[in-house]
Amino acid sequence: MTDNTVKTSPFTVVKRYAILAYGAVGTMLDVGLMVLGALLIGLSLSVILVGIGVIDADQELSTGAMFVSTLVLAVTGLFCLGLASEGPLGRGRRLVGFKEWEVAVGRVLAVLGVGYGATLLSGALAGVLTDLPQPIMRGVDGIRAVGLAGMTAVPVVGVPLSLLVRRVDGRWSWARRGDLPVMFVIWTAAAFVFLG
Repeated sequence: MTDNTVKTSPFTVVKRYAILAYGAVGTMLDVGLMVLGALLIGLSLSVILVGIGVIDADQELSTGAMFVSTLVLAVTGLFCLGLASEGPLGRGRRLVGFKEWEVAVGRVLAVLGVGYGATLLSGALAGVLTDLPQPIMRGVDGIRAVGLAGMTAVPVVGVPLSLLVRRVDGRWSWARRGDLPVMFVIWTAAAFVFLG
C-alpha cells in the first residue's frame, strides 16, 4: 500500500503563512498610509483655504496657528505618502501559490490589525496633543477615521471588491491591476464618512 499524499513539515506550513502574512500586512499598511497621507494633505489644504478666506469657518485661527497647523498636517501627510511609496506596494500581487480565499483572509486580518493600530495611535496622540490648535486635533481625528474605516468598510467592501477585480479575465484583464486602487478608494471614502 503506497501513500500518494505529500507530507508537509510544520516548518514549511509556518513559512508559507508567514509569507502570506508579510505580503498582506505590507500591502494593507501601505494602502492605509496612502489614505492617511491623502487625508492629512487635504486637511492642510482646507486650513489654508480657511486662512485666506475662501472657505468660511466658525473658528478663527491666528496667522501663526494657521501656518503651523498647515505645515504639521502637510509634512505628516507627505511623510505617510513617502513611507507608502518606499514600501513595495505590489506585494499582494506577488503572492504566487496562494488561493484567492487565502489572500482574502490574509488581507482582512491585516486590515483589521492596521485599523486597530491606527485607532490606538489616535487615542494616544489625543491624550498628548490636547493644547495644540484645532486643525492638528482634526488630523488626529483623521487618524482615528482611517483606523475605523480599516476595521469596518475595507474588510466588508474593499477586500471582496479587490478580489473580484483580480479575477477579471478576457479583454478586461488589464483591470486586474486595479485591486489596490479599489481598496484605496473604498478606504478613503469610508474615512471621510467617519471624519464627517
